[in-house]
This record gives sequence, C-alpha cells and structure tokens, in this order.
Amino acid sequence: MDRPDDPLALEAQVCFALSAASRAMVALYRPVLEPLGLTHPQYLVLLGLWEDDGAGRTTTATGLADRLYLDPGTLSPLLKRLETQGLLTRRRSAADGRVVEVHLTARGQALRSEAVEVPGRVVAASGLSLDELERVRAASDAVIAAAHGERADTVGP
Repeated sequence: MDRPDDPLALEAQVCFALSAASRAMVALYRPVLEPLGLTHPQYLVLLGLWEDDGAGRTTTATGLADRLYLDPGTLSPLLKRLETQGLLTRRRSAADGRVVEVHLTARGQALRSEAVEVPGRVVAASGLSLDELERVRAASDAVIAAAHGERADTVGP
C-alpha cells in the first residue's frame, strides 16, 4: 500500500478509514434490520441482551453500557425506545436500588429467532467473504484493545 507523503493527508488517517468503514457497515445493516423495526444501535443492545439471556445472566444498564462502549446517557434513550417497543423492561434491582436491571420481554426473546438471519444477510450484502470479515473484526478488536490500553492478544475472540 502506498503511503501519502503528507502525514495529514486524509488517506493516511486511520481514524478516517475506520469512520468511513463504520458508516458503510451500518448502511449495510439498515435494510436488513428495517423489517425487524430496529436501528443498528438497538440491534447491538439486543445482541448483548440475547447473549446474557442465553447464558442466564442478569443484565444491568451499566454493564451493558460498558460492553457496548457507550456512555450510560447514550444507552438510556436506546433502552427507553426498546421498552416502548415492548422488547425489554427496566427495573431497579431488589438487592441494590441504584442498579437498573434490563430484562427481555417474551417479544424481545422471540425477536431473536428472526434476527438470527441478520449476520448472514449482512455478509452477503457486503460482497466480502466470511474470512475477510473475520480479519476486519480481529483488526478492529486490536484497535479497540489498544485504545483501552489493553494488549490485543488478551481480548476475547
């Protein structure tokens, strides 16, 4: 890959490449998620909830915000919207009233069976192979880990 001589050239910026790639990927998800009535950020929230639900874990709003690398103030409106759609409920923990627990409703749990086709449809829409997308995900994981001061080889799969 040729590197521009100017270190401030747009094409030389990792931040630009990641930002443009992120927007492009979210755009691929949009038509796939639309029939489910979800936005991409809402889909990410549900992915975390489906994962926790399947493992029998209680999800807290703070824990979910941490996993999604979101500020709690950004997550709160997403949760409110999903609650309005009847996909989840929020309630204070009986053990600690400061903790907000997030629970899927039956409708939220059932939506998982429809969403199971989302990854395959996005792979097909991308025009990239699954191996190529896995390499992109692994490189992205390394960037995330580095940005958080972690070693990339200590981050999960």
